[in-house]
Amino acid sequence: MSEEILKVSNLSTCFSNKRRGDYAVLNGVSLTLHRGEVVGFVGESGSGKSMTMLSILQLLPGNAYIAGGEVTLDGEGGNLLENKPNSNAMRRVRGGRIGMIFQEPMTSLNPLMTVGDQITETILEHTDLNKEAAKKRAVEMMELVKIPDAAQRYKDLPLQFSGGMRQRVMIAMVLAAEPDVLIADEATTALDVTTQAVLLDMMKRLSQEKGIALIIVTHNLGIVARYADRIYVMYCGRVVEQGRAEDIFYRPLHPYTICLLRAIPRLDDPKDRKLIPIEGLPPKVARSETCPFFARCKYRGPNCRGRAPGFIDYGDGHYVACHRPEQELLMMNRRVLAMTDVGREEKTMSDEVVFEARDVAKSFSIYRGLMKRKVAEFNAIENITFQLHRGETLGIVGESGCGKTTLARTLLRMYEPSAGEIRMFGDDITNLSARELVPYRKRMAMVFQDPSSSLDMRFTAGQSVAEPMVIHKLYDNKEDREKRVDELFTLVGLDPEMKDRYPHEFSGGQRQRIGVARALASNPDILILDEPISALDVSIQAQIINLLEDLQAQFGLSYLFIAHDLSVVRHISDRIMVMYLGRVMEIADSFDLYEHPGHPYTEALLSAVPIADPVVEKQRDYEAILGEVPSVIHRPGGCPFSNRCPHVTDRCRNEAPQPTPRPNGHIVACFNR
Repeated sequence: MSEEILKVSNLSTCFSNKRRGDYAVLNGVSLTLHRGEVVGFVGESGSGKSMTMLSILQLLPGNAYIAGGEVTLDGEGGNLLENKPNSNAMRRVRGGRIGMIFQEPMTSLNPLMTVGDQITETILEHTDLNKEAAKKRAVEMMELVKIPDAAQRYKDLPLQFSGGMRQRVMIAMVLAAEPDVLIADEATTALDVTTQAVLLDMMKRLSQEKGIALIIVTHNLGIVARYADRIYVMYCGRVVEQGRAEDIFYRPLHPYTICLLRAIPRLDDPKDRKLIPIEGLPPKVARSETCPFFARCKYRGPNCRGRAPGFIDYGDGHYVACHRPEQELLMMNRRVLAMTDVGREEKTMSDEVVFEARDVAKSFSIYRGLMKRKVAEFNAIENITFQLHRGETLGIVGESGCGKTTLARTLLRMYEPSAGEIRMFGDDITNLSARELVPYRKRMAMVFQDPSSSLDMRFTAGQSVAEPMVIHKLYDNKEDREKRVDELFTLVGLDPEMKDRYPHEFSGGQRQRIGVARALASNPDILILDEPISALDVSIQAQIINLLEDLQAQFGLSYLFIAHDLSVVRHISDRIMVMYLGRVMEIADSFDLYEHPGHPYTEALLSAVPIADPVVEKQRDYEAILGEVPSVIHRPGGCPFSNRCPHVTDRCRNEAPQPTPRPNGHIVACFNR
């Protein structure tokens, strides 16, 4: 084992509350970290992952305080928590010896300062270099994290960079101070899977080359399977299991870890696997006297009530905080699997085409100057052609900016199409007026990514669900609408007695269920689901996915399912359409697409998605996509993927391939496949 660099012992953090009194959010967290090691922290939102990191650095909100514990950093001497948060000693550690990369770089970058000046400022604060040497080092750090034309981009503002490039700037800023410990707190969650892979590869490489200890805080179990040497599983402010990545994935012994692994879809899942969600919600207070997972645990027994479990050592650094020994857990696991491990409900698909797009395009104008003069026009999507059949789920995937959401809004006529034809049940709805569209709108609905922004905060949940019925005049009286609202609440797994609550009184997963109930209120045939689970926890995702699958089997609904997570899309979809810069690259059966991708872009996307299995990850042949996604306004000539494709030819650079049927049933837009 390499040299120990950071040690945390019995760290506890509390929040002050005048009405409720003080309550704990961290309870006795301990961890060790060694040079050159990558450690993953996983768990649901609110489990204490980020709070642990903020407590180590004493970056707590005003109503929080450290209640106890010890943090020692090699070479600093003494307990870091004894220093005041704003002391020189703590500032020397924070941003110097321990660097932290946050989820949203714009919360850490000054929008009015150039990125170069911000990196230089960090270097001057934490090293002895003069200003000229610091500027030179800032450019070197930008080159180290692969920012093109670093010397020229030194003077650019953060808003002139893409999300992925801004995160690279943050990494350069943190590394500029030559830290011993680097904390990546959900640093790639908001990024595309390809950009995420590039940045995490870079951080792991720098960790190995420079001996930096790297902590990856994430809810994505695939990421820790690919990159972490050891893993800490957190629940309700405690570490409930810790060990080598292989032990956590192949020999999970805490019921919470077992449940987490069952709740996630994987690229290599069998076709009929049904996800097993964790029922209920985690408690908000980390109590020291009881097992925090007791209320949600399917493995609980008489010994679990009334006292908190201590750690049991299973060897090789594998520790589990559970009352039940390994043999009991294995026996219980077989029993729980027999009750819950079932296939999906059979659904019926037909050849009936319920929705069709033919060469659909949408262009936007660019205006500049005081008089808002039109200077250019660009196609956000173009030549989009596909069919959706009754009872089918067509997944739509691609990196941010590829046109997925624009396509959804164009198909719903929220945007007017610039070209092409949209047909619903054989009828052309492309040029219908708003009044003529009403009967068609009744038969299609949309579920949005963020239910909070799509639900009126002034309406109760019941009023929001009933609104489509009022608009489409589906029921003659209020009593019938109320009865239907109760039915819809029950259908999506909510208690009808909750219908008088307002949206802010529900959890994120419950709000998304309300969004689904609202979409179903007009009895639609087609649902367009635009990133409906990306903002949800792993366990809540599984609940919503299972709900959507059950509703489809029950009512024969057809789905357009838009997401950037290919594991989820492959799990729920019958066919998948891959988009890039507003164009279709490939359409294929979801499982055939994974086994035999037809387009180089699809290959790259699939290889970038981590699988929650460390052994599989070590055997996979992964190669990052070159470069960044260009702007749609400055789309490359010929094939839009030509500037990043490893198989590019002169023909690709000069001529755009059209989606063409292939013998294996794929539709592929590529000259070389």
